[in-house]
Amino acid sequence: MTRNDHSIARNRMIIAYKNRLIAPLLFFCLINAAPASGAAKIRFSGLDISNDGRALFRADSYNSVREENALFVSMLADLSVKQLTAFPQNIDLLENGRMILVRNSFGWTRIPVAGGVPVLFKEHPSFIERSDVSALSIKNAEVSKDGKWLVSLESVSAAYGDLVLIHISSGAKTLVASRVEKSDRAFPVRWSPDSRAFIYERDRKLYYYQAPATAAAPVAPPHVEERYRLIGEGSVSCVAWEEEGDFFYINGSTVYRIKGSEVFFRSMYRDFMEIGYPSGTLPFVFDPDFDEFYIAPDANSLLISKANRVNRTLFFYPLGVSGGTALPCLQLPEMSRGVTALWSSANIITIFARNGTDQSVYRLNAAALAGSSAGAVAGASFVPLASPGMDNAALSPDGRRALLWGKKGAVLYDYVAWRKIQSVSDAPTYSCIWLGDDFIIGDEKRIERVHINQDNSATHHLICLSSADSFAFEAETNRILAQNNGEWFVTDGRLAWAGLQEPVLRPTSLVSGRYRVYLEKQESGIYENLPMIRNITSVGTTPLIRVRDSSGFAEGGVIALCFDLYDDATGLGHVLDALDFFNIKATFFLNGECLRRYPEAAKRIANAGHEAASLFFAPLDLSTSRYIIDADFISRGLARNEDEFFAATGKELALLWHPPFYAAPPKTEEFALSSGYKTIERDVDPGDAVTRAEALRLGLPFRSASGMIEAIMEKKRDASVVPVRLGLLQGGRDTYLYNRIFVLLDALVSAGYSVVPVSKAAR
Repeated sequence: MTRNDHSIARNRMIIAYKNRLIAPLLFFCLINAAPASGAAKIRFSGLDISNDGRALFRADSYNSVREENALFVSMLADLSVKQLTAFPQNIDLLENGRMILVRNSFGWTRIPVAGGVPVLFKEHPSFIERSDVSALSIKNAEVSKDGKWLVSLESVSAAYGDLVLIHISSGAKTLVASRVEKSDRAFPVRWSPDSRAFIYERDRKLYYYQAPATAAAPVAPPHVEERYRLIGEGSVSCVAWEEEGDFFYINGSTVYRIKGSEVFFRSMYRDFMEIGYPSGTLPFVFDPDFDEFYIAPDANSLLISKANRVNRTLFFYPLGVSGGTALPCLQLPEMSRGVTALWSSANIITIFARNGTDQSVYRLNAAALAGSSAGAVAGASFVPLASPGMDNAALSPDGRRALLWGKKGAVLYDYVAWRKIQSVSDAPTYSCIWLGDDFIIGDEKRIERVHINQDNSATHHLICLSSADSFAFEAETNRILAQNNGEWFVTDGRLAWAGLQEPVLRPTSLVSGRYRVYLEKQESGIYENLPMIRNITSVGTTPLIRVRDSSGFAEGGVIALCFDLYDDATGLGHVLDALDFFNIKATFFLNGECLRRYPEAAKRIANAGHEAASLFFAPLDLSTSRYIIDADFISRGLARNEDEFFAATGKELALLWHPPFYAAPPKTEEFALSSGYKTIERDVDPGDAVTRAEALRLGLPFRSASGMIEAIMEKKRDASVVPVRLGLLQGGRDTYLYNRIFVLLDALVSAGYSVVPVSKAAR
């Protein structure tokens, strides 16, 4: 008996046992399972009413991404609501560092750096004013370097938004471009260092836009037609600004330097004039969908991050070198993703690369290569450094220190010596930004400005509370008290939070002389409940939160998003990042060819806790007459795939499969069932396996990745199975659906769907 025969016999015994003893329990678990991750909700709690007609309450946004909370106070006489804390999911500097803009799932707020309570950024709707909770809304904006302008992407559909320029102090808006793709890997805008202009991406093309000098007096009129502002093909990954106001643009393998003062002239006459000055030729073609580059502070060299299937290689490229010169390079560990580069004015480059839960750090002293011979450049190497284990990094303006932060907290490093100076926070930290020699840190407890003294001690200045663990009115004054990280703070609702040593809490009450408040459960929409107010001196009950029509959210249900890996794992790292961001578990159908080529990919899927299922032992089209499809053929193919997966991961495949390309003779499902496998069929075909060549040759519909997202959102229904194919396709595509997976997941979650593994949705 062969090894496959042993596998088949073993599987049948296991299946019979499972069917007899476990199936009833499985049915019970599925019926009584807790709600799956995915759908965003807001829950209110802690209602407390004062004797001067105010109500305190907390809102918790609990969704697939993270849990955030915000403390609110309402004036019951006019039902006005004021936010008192701000969760620092993202922080930007405004008005030359005098204010910060805090973005989170509740909306956007402004807070003085000197300290204060949040003020809603009225140009962007808060959670009270919109009918969905978008996890990506915090990413859909880019602030100018001087903090006077903001470019925002205002949603018009699942995959598109209108690009709008906002003058922050006046709130004046200008429409820059319609139907711009929502950001996935990066927001489609790059501001110049002098804040005078930005480059944006639309329909796989790059355009230049000059910001007005003021909200009312433009330097370059916004009505200049878009076609006269065209730079060329590509995405924002193809451009990088340098400090003097020029920028670099990579098209194919050519690196152009474009002078900011000439861009309008060259764009207008681009039919017979190159867009810029060629500065170098790369030894490979730059792919905007997968590659990235960084520019040196002195603008004399580049660092290229080149993707290749599941690997990524970094190249140091001095501009002007000959095409045959070998370049210093670094092969990152397999499946590395989330590459960050710090590049100081002293030409010291430090690379951070995540590899699953691990992080690798490398350094190249590019300063030592300045003016060196081609041989010296080629002989240079990236040196490994000790990893601090943080997810994010930012270099101080003078290049002497580095701030590192993530789930483990925040630490300050001596950048040149690569030595830890001190820990700044031990709480999960979400956003940090340098402000001269100081920095602003936002962790799950507080937003603070931190100054490092000459003896390396730190002075912390509270800007605002990030959250409130508990809260109450003060007994004598009715001021607002909040407990945060074991300490108490006080505000009157207008002035900044201040520490309080011995708080005297007023007992919680739901009734005053004129009002009664309570929480009312909601059956649909983004709110699990609503804080209600009843005026007991008259007739009528009103919610404290203005509820807009949430019919678009209420469709709800579950969606099984699954990923097919045939013989190529390209895109897997990005997909795993997206699923981790949304805290979603999905199903991966693995073909034996992929398992044999990329066992590390299978390990990563299994270790992340995703459901792994079978895509047969080879990418065969079972619907053709080339194969004799019988029970033995299917059983052997499935068993072999089980063995391949076990060899790679030490774990077993789920007893789910679908034929390669979702094509097979009618009895195939029956043959698979005899081996204990349930055959999965797709409800929605995104069309992501159709190449441009096939579309032209066979007359098949060809959609962009954003077009596929729109089609999925139109065709989906409760318990739909939606497959996404990973890997590169022969015949080519302009865009791949997996490169837009953040946008697709956000659209599904914002529509109220829970994204689940196939086993929890299959009918």
